[in-house]
Amino acid sequence: MNYEEFYQETTGKMSDLKASANTVSRLQKAAQKDIMTGDLTDLKKVLAQLSEAGALLAERTSAASEAVDAFDTRSYFVNGEFAKDLVQELENRGVDVKGGQGVYVVFPYKVRIVGDDERSEEVWINRKKSPSFRPSYIAETIHNGREKLYKMKFNDISFANELAEAYSLCCLKDGLRDGTSIPLTKLYKILTPMARARKEYDMQAFAFDLARMYELGDSFTAKDGRCFLFGPSRVGKGIRVLNSSGVESYIETLSTIRKGEDNE
Repeated sequence: MNYEEFYQETTGKMSDLKASANTVSRLQKAAQKDIMTGDLTDLKKVLAQLSEAGALLAERTSAASEAVDAFDTRSYFVNGEFAKDLVQELENRGVDVKGGQGVYVVFPYKVRIVGDDERSEEVWINRKKSPSFRPSYIAETIHNGREKLYKMKFNDISFANELAEAYSLCCLKDGLRDGTSIPLTKLYKILTPMARARKEYDMQAFAFDLARMYELGDSFTAKDGRCFLFGPSRVGKGIRVLNSSGVESYIETLSTIRKGEDNE
């Protein structure tokens, strides 16, 4: 049984539970009113009804609990059906998915699915554990998160200058001349020298900023006047980026070029 089948099977029980809970709440309020106004005759009647409603609520709560306990999340994860459903739900929303074996890149997120004979079932989105076991809900959360990120204002000037400064520091540290092609992963380590910084600004976030920068063009000019060029990977390596239209590119290096120099 997958989650949507479980959801359909359990929805009726949850609706019954809600109805009983509303009845108990209504009767409790009526009892409170009666004791305030001194209507003991009606209070006795309401309390009798409340007792019956409470018993029905307990019965329906038990039925809902049994349905939840019967859903075998372990098998759902171990047999790979959860991962299959999640990928399908993401693709249904037009979200690009890469990966397998429990680790997926859903740009700019990294999704990790844990759950086997030895480990409990968990879903991690980047470094945050998701409380949900429903693939459609997780997919919708990721989709909405991506939409929100793409709509956020991006300060390309500030990011360009930060890349330029990191490039200069790397050249100075390693004794490289201006114009050397430096791996973007190396620049990322300069931008995030401490573990705490890498936790707050991980590689996926860096790739997302690179994607928005790269969408503006494969070169940029820093405030010091130097022109920089992103070097694409010709063998499918480097940092994978997607533009807002979902077009995939791999960029690997950054180097300075003379203004007016072509990109070949």
